[in-house]
Amino acid sequence: MAQQFQLRGASLEDLTREAAETYGAAARIVRAERVLDGGLGGFLGRRHIEVTVLVPDDDEPVVALAPAVPHALTARTGIAALLEEAETAEDALHTAARPRGGRTPGGPAEGPAHGAPPRAVSTEATDFEALLQRLRREVDAGDVPAPLSAPGDLVLVLGVGGAARAVAQSMAEHAGPADQQGPAEHPRQGARWELYGAGAVVLADRPHLAGRWDAVTARAAAVEAGRAALVACSLGTVADGLPHLEGAAELAADQVWLVVDARHKPEDTADWTDRVRGALPVDALAVLGAGETRTAHTVNRLGLPLGWVDGSPAPRTVL
Repeated sequence: MAQQFQLRGASLEDLTREAAETYGAAARIVRAERVLDGGLGGFLGRRHIEVTVLVPDDDEPVVALAPAVPHALTARTGIAALLEEAETAEDALHTAARPRGGRTPGGPAEGPAHGAPPRAVSTEATDFEALLQRLRREVDAGDVPAPLSAPGDLVLVLGVGGAARAVAQSMAEHAGPADQQGPAEHPRQGARWELYGAGAVVLADRPHLAGRWDAVTARAAAVEAGRAALVACSLGTVADGLPHLEGAAELAADQVWLVVDARHKPEDTADWTDRVRGALPVDALAVLGAGETRTAHTVNRLGLPLGWVDGSPAPRTVL
């Protein structure tokens, strides 16, 4: 049976993030109220937002609410706009009803009786769910990273263990043959990639890139073939200190993808990914195991835009 919890805070964005981090990716906000605490006759009070969070059972399918992050949503959309407009309308009513001097023509200024509950601007569950759906649609799909595919581009997929190899192969397989991309009279160039190994990744019958000159050679071959070079590079293991990190930086890639496993502890993931980002710039995030854990959203804390998840292009930049 689904459970409901209440949270309160200063902004809807903070509460959305807190709900996801506290109760998991399946939690959703079904009701929100802007509440005025205290004050004198409804004035000089402090406002806060109270939300009701619905946490379903494991067997009950629901649409999870993605945490709000600055690069995924516009500054003032959907729910936040509704609450702000409601507050503005309430303030306007107070102002219109109060002449100068704070008195009405018939006597003292009107206001709630002493001890009366504070006013609340609410959104009911049905309308609120519609707003949540609109927020999800407003995430700009054009901002979701995609592997570069122009002839000669070098795309580097980094990970630990076998993660990089799995993601690079899924990227290449997802693209399909170049002649299946776009109209026949204008085939999309570079829609297929030439796969290479690097670091601890060794691919059968494929070149292994061990340094900058190998990368230059791979670029030249990719240009001649009309494709991009897709390099799967395992950094080794965290326990061994990521021994192939320096070699990966020497490849001077045009785009770098970082592969993480959503099933791992967020603190452990943050430790080794911080080392990687200190050695070379990272452009996008690829995630494995997102469908096998209820805490996949913790990868959002890395602050990298999501572009690939569980073998397919991501629908938005956050989980």
